[in-house]
This record gives sequence, C-alpha cells and structure tokens, in this order.
Amino acid sequence: MRQNARMRHLLAGVCLAMLAAPLGIAAGQRPPATPVRVAAVPLTNFTPLLIAREKGWFAEENLNVTWTMVAQGGVAVQAVVGGSVEFGSTGILEAILARGNGIDVSFVVANCRARSGPPDASAIFVRADDSIRGPADLVGKRVSVGLINSVNHIHATAWLRKNGVDPKSVQFLELPLPNVGDALINKRIDAGWLVEPFQTVMSQSGKVRVLANPYHLTAPGMDISAYVAADGWLRANADTARRFKRAVDRATAFMNEGPKEERLSWVSKFSGVRPELVERMTLPVFATEFNVESLQANVELAAGQGLTTAFDVKTMVWKP
Repeated sequence: MRQNARMRHLLAGVCLAMLAAPLGIAAGQRPPATPVRVAAVPLTNFTPLLIAREKGWFAEENLNVTWTMVAQGGVAVQAVVGGSVEFGSTGILEAILARGNGIDVSFVVANCRARSGPPDASAIFVRADDSIRGPADLVGKRVSVGLINSVNHIHATAWLRKNGVDPKSVQFLELPLPNVGDALINKRIDAGWLVEPFQTVMSQSGKVRVLANPYHLTAPGMDISAYVAADGWLRANADTARRFKRAVDRATAFMNEGPKEERLSWVSKFSGVRPELVERMTLPVFATEFNVESLQANVELAAGQGLTTAFDVKTMVWKP
C-alpha cells in the first residue's frame, strides 16, 4: 500500500511538471519573432521603418523587420510578387500599374501624400532667368520628368492638358532624378521635375525657380507612396500584416507629431541626407489612412494614357 501511495505521488509530480511547462511559456515567454523582409526605397517617405525598429515598436509586435534598399518602387513591387520580401515600399503608380495588368498586389499600409498647395516636396523647375512662365511656354521645349510613364510623367501630361497644351508638343525626356538639376542649369533641358533633397539644393543656388506643382491641380493631397504586399501572402499572414501596420502607423504618426528635432534626425539617418539640409527641406504629409479618391484618380489618369485598364482601386486596398 505504501509503495502504491509513493507511486501515485510520483505520477502526480510528473503530471504537474508537464502542465507547468506550457503554462510557463504562455505566462512568461514569447514565441520567436516573426521575420518580415521589406524592399525599401531610400526616400524620406519611408523613415517610419527606422523609427519603428529603433524605438522597439516592431519588437513590441513580436516582429523581426529587416530591409534591403532598392533603387525604384518598381523593383520593390517585383520583389513582393516574387516572394523575396513580404512588403515593398513604393510609389503608388507602380502598384496600380501592376494590379491593372493582372498582378495580385495590394496597398497595405499608407505612407505619404502630396501637399494640397505649395511649397511641396516636388515641383517642375526652370532656370531662374528663363522666359518660361507657364505651361504654354513649354511647347517645343525639352522637359525631364524622371522616368517616362512615371507618376510625374502622367501628372505632367494631365497638367498640360488641363491648361490647353497638347502634351505631344512637349519633348519629354528621361533622366535620373539626381541628374535633373545639373541638366537644367547647363541647358541640356528647359524644365525638369525635381524632388527633395535636390529641389532644396538647387533652389538655394538661386539658379532655378518653381514653374508649377502639377499634383496640386491634377489631384490635390494625393497619396504618393505606400507599402504593398502580395494578395496570397496577405491571405495566409493577415495577423503578421496587422502587426506590421500597427507598428508602422505608430511611427508614421510620430513623423507628424513628434519633436521636430528628433523627427529630422530620423530623416537624416534613414535617407543619408545631411542634417542641415534636412532642416531646410519640404517634407511630404505623413498619413496612416489611404486617400482612396486620389488613388482612383491615378487609376483613371493611367488608364486614360493607355498604361493600364481602369478598375476599382478599392479592390486593392487591404482591409485589416
């Protein structure tokens, strides 16, 4: 009898130990952090990635977020579709063109939008001493818009049309954005679309001036960049996507509400732009919600210029 009692006590102890192990994991331990890879364009817009990591907000969501810098948003979209990353940071047009041409990619996290009026983070510039004063003066001129069929190009085309100018009467050229300012002051082009930080550098030289902010006429306050993911991945990993969105949204809100000196410091660290230059730059508006109306306006512009078929953009805005 005593031996049976000892056996019962021993078995009870083993059972309690077995029960305690999972309870310990639930109470005091977390599962391994979920790895999340991002293809990121090194623009001011995506500074929230760095903020969320350095402030521990990704860690709070139990995410291990890493990113690789890519030259263009189109490369980020390709990486998402190919499965080498979970999220891509990109301009909105690259994702719209992909979706409109049958590729299942969706907007997941909002990022930045253009301002509704000047000054803005990008504009068409001309030489300070040039006689060009309006869109009609660009007829027969050489104008750089970065890449042909880029968001800048389709909005420059729409801006000309709204002002009664046939876009075919303008010679659009492709130049890397960092090279536009030099080409302008050396008269290799007559006008060029400059973005930050290049527009601030060129403006401070006194050699150029703003001709127009086409976005302000074609789609005021429009979304200009976002984070995207593949539809199949989102269906299988909705919780991970929600956690990523929460952390990025938190950092994005900080870019609007945090202490100015700290915000500008993060911009400098992420973009590599000198702090004294960052302080003079015009930053975009950071947003945590999509301006769906502006996304649809870009669909219509792209479809009107033969770059995609028209579709309801709401079908590619992910619902958490």
